[in-house]
Amino acid sequence: MKPPIPILIMCIVAIAATACLHPSGTEDEMIECNLTLVGDCTRVLSYDEIRAIPSCEGRGGFFTTVGIVNGPFECRGVSLEELCDLVGGINATDTVWIRASDGYLMVFNRDQVRGDFITYNPVTMREVPHIEPEVMLMYEQDGGLLSMDTGGPLRVAIVSRGELLTEGHYWVQWVDTIEIMK
Repeated sequence: MKPPIPILIMCIVAIAATACLHPSGTEDEMIECNLTLVGDCTRVLSYDEIRAIPSCEGRGGFFTTVGIVNGPFECRGVSLEELCDLVGGINATDTVWIRASDGYLMVFNRDQVRGDFITYNPVTMREVPHIEPEVMLMYEQDGGLLSMDTGGPLRVAIVSRGELLTEGHYWVQWVDTIEIMK
């Protein structure tokens, strides 16, 4: 017996929607995922090209709107500001629109791209000052590649040399486009 056409269509759509996301990933697997950068010009980077850019590291975590704490994690990725520089950079009046493959959109101003967020202590949940914060496009968490379940293969992370938490809606998962809006 053949499955009904709507079920086949749903399966095809599900496979297409996850085409950019690797399942669990190992270093040896090739990850088919592109990041589109839009600014003064448009540039499309493959996953391997992103990983070839000098990386940054830090610790960071987030909490959800219902108070569930995730992390802090050891994070590795590429500075968001450095990615913006690849397509002309940002100035004081620009915003950076970060889009996910599921349609989610988060807008950052230049100060946020440079790490200006309210940060919280992971234990007490009290507001604390941050130590050299950085916003990155993360591709590794706790020494392993990001999976679809952890927001990968590319996810926004807000990190520091110390441990910090930020609000979870900034940690955009499944990032596929970064656009500088003048």
